[in-house]
Amino acid sequence: MASSEASVDRERLEEFAAENGIHTFKIGAVDLDGVWRGKRVSSDHFIDGVSEKGTFICNILFGWDIQDEPIPDLAYTGWHTGYPDINLKPDLSTLAVVPWEPGTASVICDIYERDGQPMELSPRTVLKSVVSRAESLGFDAQAAYEFEFFLFRGSPRELAARQWRDLETVSDGNHTYSVYRDTGTEFVIGEVRRQLAEYGIKIEASNSEHGPGQFEVNIHYSDALRAADNAMLLKHAVKELAARNGFTASFIAKVNPGWAGSSGHVHQSLLNKDGTAAFANADDPTRLSDIGSSYLAGLVEHASDLTALFLPNINSYKRTEGGEWAGSSSTWGFDNRTVAIRSIPGAGPAARVENRVAGADANPHLVLAANLAAGLDGIEQNLTPPPPIEGNAYALPAGQAPLLPANLGDAADKLEASILARKLLGERFVDHFVSTRRWELKKFGAAVTEWEIARYLEHT
Repeated sequence: MASSEASVDRERLEEFAAENGIHTFKIGAVDLDGVWRGKRVSSDHFIDGVSEKGTFICNILFGWDIQDEPIPDLAYTGWHTGYPDINLKPDLSTLAVVPWEPGTASVICDIYERDGQPMELSPRTVLKSVVSRAESLGFDAQAAYEFEFFLFRGSPRELAARQWRDLETVSDGNHTYSVYRDTGTEFVIGEVRRQLAEYGIKIEASNSEHGPGQFEVNIHYSDALRAADNAMLLKHAVKELAARNGFTASFIAKVNPGWAGSSGHVHQSLLNKDGTAAFANADDPTRLSDIGSSYLAGLVEHASDLTALFLPNINSYKRTEGGEWAGSSSTWGFDNRTVAIRSIPGAGPAARVENRVAGADANPHLVLAANLAAGLDGIEQNLTPPPPIEGNAYALPAGQAPLLPANLGDAADKLEASILARKLLGERFVDHFVSTRRWELKKFGAAVTEWEIARYLEHT
């Protein structure tokens, strides 16, 4: 930025820090698994230089797995590169006071290489690129996330000490939508809603879900980048607020074979440049507009290729196995919760589509990037969706609708071969992401599970 702009921003930051008693800035960028990684820096250090020039951090952030174990044989980084620095540069439009952490503000960063170029592997960079494509086509992308998660009694350290066994949920039994039962957990879920609202993330509603100790929260819609940022921050905030109350919050896709899985459903639509709803159909509110139908067709067409981004972990596929409210085929329907893509038509701005494949464990920035890329391709190719599914999509005869990949290996193969993904998400990103998923497969393949011991130890 120009020096005059820098001085103006410095003055505003000094005023912001003084007015809110800020002594610490919590800054970070989103990694491939959706984890917010970064640093806490003093207020003076942030205002004096980090706010403008950023801060350097090791590019191991994109060279290890979710457990911080370095992944061998990555082209991007590794011991062969010496693990050089990358630059985390704050996006000051995301600046916010953290209400549950007195004296602290947070900022989401973009990632740049040492040569000043945006990092191609950064999920936020990938999403911003697809958002720019939407803008070049005359659209502003809008989205809203719904998350399901579990609350367990005990801190993460306590649960880890028990090897994650004998998990006790904050409530017992299935009491979906129970206003009476929700009163018993309002002390923590209500705090989540109120603190996030003060943080700038509006939760429209919360409710108990279809599993013991499981809850759903619905985030108010916004532009696509902000929607992804809010989704990431919500997951981070829920974990922090749960820990303050002695609980562990988990967005794992499937924690128990007898319980419901946790989804990360994404509602999405487009605005025309004049602000009108591109999916709205005033002539026939029972159907999406032509633009909306083509967007939906793109989601259905490319769902299989992009499944690895919607279901990025070994565990993700336990949620989609056998249906249970999760999209598992390349299907769509009108207000149908058994299909992959749910069409919600209308005459006004509420007209939208919902992707029901993604789990709560997926990276929100990558999920939105994949959805938007597929939908825009549908518009550009003027695709027509297949016939809608009426009734139970899980009971369709074999071959009537293509099934989505049933495991991470098949999904990684599909993503690697996807022309659309390479074109709109980037060659280097696809290759790197696929490599990290194959590392997950390798780690799982080497693990000896309790199921194997119980099944084979005596009789073999």
